[in-house]
Amino acid sequence: MPYNGAMKNQIIFIRGGESFDTKEQFYAYIKAREYNPFEHKKSWRDWVEWALSEEYEMMAPVMPNKQWADYEAWKIWFEKLFPFLNDQKLIIIGQSLGGLFLAKYLSENKFPKRITQLHLASPVMDNEGVNNVGSVSETVGNFILYPEKLPNVSEQADEIYIYHSTDDPLVPLSHSQRYKQHLPKAELVVLEGRGHLNQPAFIELLENINKINQK
Repeated sequence: MPYNGAMKNQIIFIRGGESFDTKEQFYAYIKAREYNPFEHKKSWRDWVEWALSEEYEMMAPVMPNKQWADYEAWKIWFEKLFPFLNDQKLIIIGQSLGGLFLAKYLSENKFPKRITQLHLASPVMDNEGVNNVGSVSETVGNFILYPEKLPNVSEQADEIYIYHSTDDPLVPLSHSQRYKQHLPKAELVVLEGRGHLNQPAFIELLENINKINQK
């Protein structure tokens, strides 16, 4: 059924994940990865939701099997959000693999409504220089992006922002620089000392979202 709730502006947030070409790579990766059951990092996703709660409602789906992500499964799950979209302004945010997912989806498909702002935070583009754990590297799996289709993304979003830190240990800054080449209208925000943007707050992103109300 169509959504009939209060008509706030909306945010869709797609988190990151890991993908691999084979199950052997996946098993080797999780064996090599460090794990601390007492470590609880605060996420800027929750901070953004809190900061904008009066004007926006957020949809942040937990995508299927995010530790061995499959593009087709994510696509199916993503499209389950469509009946809940209203006719207000829409912001879409993707982090890391979530950024690649959005870039691939919007380059290959027509989104059902106009996107007011698209934000890509530390987005992956391909396998070049991506995270290594032990001797095992993540890959983009079946999230393969065709850069020549990226102009379709620009046609569906009024504004595009890309954020990346120079010291990102998981995804090199060059990925965002290449997105910028194919999305010339996008604003590339280069940050210092933020790693993979796993941080409790994200002032730059919030400031750009708030520009909507200044127009």
